[in-house]
Amino acid sequence: MKQQVNLFSASLLPAQPVLPLRNLGIYSAVLVGLMLLLMAALSYLSQQQLQTVQALQLQQQQLQQQAETLQLALLQRQPDSQLQQQLLLAQQDQLRRQALLQFLLQQQNGTRFSPVLTALVKIDRPELWLERFRLSSNGSSWQGLTQQPASVALWLNELSQISELKGQQFQQVQLQQQAESSLVQFKLDSHPGATP
Repeated sequence: MKQQVNLFSASLLPAQPVLPLRNLGIYSAVLVGLMLLLMAALSYLSQQQLQTVQALQLQQQQLQQQAETLQLALLQRQPDSQLQQQLLLAQQDQLRRQALLQFLLQQQNGTRFSPVLTALVKIDRPELWLERFRLSSNGSSWQGLTQQPASVALWLNELSQISELKGQQFQQVQLQQQAESSLVQFKLDSHPGATP
């Protein structure tokens, strides 16, 4: 019987390559192909983004031009004839309302001053003739003729006693001799203020 002793260790055997040379070439080719595909995809996406940005810039320019055109058109825009007609009608309506308000105020003043007319009858003097007079809330004016200028002062005193005329101050009295006549024309003006 033969006995053998193997002194050879397995660690001394040559190492088996993990990737054989043939497989390494295939893997390298696949890896290069994947990198090229990835680069192509990134380039395509970059190109798409660039086109999107350019399209948005173009849209922005068009919108800017459109806004400028509309602003110019708005500045040069003529008013709508229908709106002008409505404005004219509204202005005419306002004028009519103001005229009506003025008329009503005059009517109210006329009602307010009707007691003055009654009082004028009471203080009537035969030597005085009123030609015209004006009554308003802003004052009054009187014009007439007399044969006796002294009677104007007496009449003025009686006039100032009328309750509706209280608070008016006579600021101007004019007496003027009529040509070729014994008559004297008088004019009185008053304004609101403390009665003297």
